[in-house]
Amino acid sequence: MTIRHFRIFIAVASSESITQAARQLYISQPTVSVAIKELEDHYGTRFFERLNQRLKITEAGQSLLNYATHFISLFDDMEKIFQNPDFHGTLRIGSGITAGSYYLPKIIQRFQESCPEVKTQIRIDTAGTIEKELLSNNLDLALIEGSVHSSFLKTFPVFHTRYIAVCAPEHKLASADTIPLEEFVKEPLLFRSRNSNAFEFFSTLLSGYGYQVKTAWESTSLEALLQAAKCNLGIAILPEIMAVEELRSRRLTQIRIQNFDITSTISLTYHQNKYLSNDMQQFICFLTAPATEETLSSESFVQNFSQSADSGKIHSRI
Repeated sequence: MTIRHFRIFIAVASSESITQAARQLYISQPTVSVAIKELEDHYGTRFFERLNQRLKITEAGQSLLNYATHFISLFDDMEKIFQNPDFHGTLRIGSGITAGSYYLPKIIQRFQESCPEVKTQIRIDTAGTIEKELLSNNLDLALIEGSVHSSFLKTFPVFHTRYIAVCAPEHKLASADTIPLEEFVKEPLLFRSRNSNAFEFFSTLLSGYGYQVKTAWESTSLEALLQAAKCNLGIAILPEIMAVEELRSRRLTQIRIQNFDITSTISLTYHQNKYLSNDMQQFICFLTAPATEETLSSESFVQNFSQSADSGKIHSRI
């Protein structure tokens, strides 16, 4: 089997048509058909079925497509690098919602100041989507909160982010110094969507105390949760860095929960078979440098984040 076979296979899978794949690759239809037959004969299985005048990929075909897409992309990267040793491509960086919203912009700003020759392309999405993009080699590396679900991905913890519980000043618990966990879980909770890594982390944390997560609101949007809390619709669990200004301006109040800390880990993640280009190595070295790690630790980063605000004390019930 050759690289050419797999390029043809990918084209057929994406277009679901021998004719369109041939046009896309500027080759004849018989050539495409022969290549697919040779692949199927070689592996002893069917990769496509003809349904309603379209070619539909089989389960085996989908599995092959995952591998083929990955190593063809790696091959193309290799060609660029070795044909031009000084080549700087575009570093494709992904991130989950929390890291992408509050940490990544500052990281990229400082990285570009340090390595202006490296271009970056950013994608912020749910952790599950970012994992899929890493596995298909559509991203080079990513910042992912919590655990990853594929054994093909390598993770290196780089910093932590702290979550806090916040509510409207008029909420019945706003004036309490602290509240027990059993009282907290009885309240309407506003949190990330159920398919997020943050929800999985929070759910696992609560289950260790014998409780289940019961949410009144679930959202992929952190801003939606913040606004719901301001409208006194429940207690929101938000990244501390997000709530700084709302607490400072007294539009929200922090609720301290007895003996309960919500701190999650954000990890640098990439495919275990990924070739680490010079650009990737530069970014990894930058991100794991002691100075960067210190800056991104939750407490110091929150302080830096709020430096531009008035120097008043954050309003919280501690």
